[in-house]
Amino acid sequence: MKNGYFTQAFGNHHFEWLSSEAKVNRYCKRGMTMTELLAALAVSTMVLVTVTLIASLSLKSSGQVNASMALDEEITKLHTSMRSLVSRQWTLLSGVTGLEDGVEGGNDTIELMHSVPAESVLEWVTTTSTITYIPLEKRIVHVFQTSTDGAVTSNTISNYVDAFEVIPIVNFLTYQATFTYYDSSGNAITSRKAEGAVRFY
Repeated sequence: MKNGYFTQAFGNHHFEWLSSEAKVNRYCKRGMTMTELLAALAVSTMVLVTVTLIASLSLKSSGQVNASMALDEEITKLHTSMRSLVSRQWTLLSGVTGLEDGVEGGNDTIELMHSVPAESVLEWVTTTSTITYIPLEKRIVHVFQTSTDGAVTSNTISNYVDAFEVIPIVNFLTYQATFTYYDSSGNAITSRKAEGAVRFY
């Protein structure tokens, strides 16, 4: 009986000693050295920089795509409007001038004469319209009369226009335009040049 008691006591004491030793080993485990800490910090920094660069390139690429699509749309509008306004029936080319706000400049204004039905279907009246470039607003507009009393209105043909020039050659009117898309800070994202020709009468 006494031997059994001593054996149990020794077993309990040995178990408690092993438990305490395990706790000591656990709490005394070696931490990260300075070299390991610096290495981990360097890896984390490289990962963050890589993610930032990828996100920045993705946003820049997306902005360029949107800008390119916007310029394509404006160029299409310019070609369509020039064909519709200059080459349509009952329209005559009155002249090509370089007057914008009274200042002599390049050939950036097209003057047209149109024959349109009057209130009486047996009569025709002549009215005028102008296709002109407004540099300060970077757009090409069509200004036309809306009534016989001289009232006029205007429609925008194209936006994002940095330059516009018209050159009449024999029976054709050639034109060149430079389109540039800017971001909110005024920096150019992309630029495109468009050229075309329409027949006039």
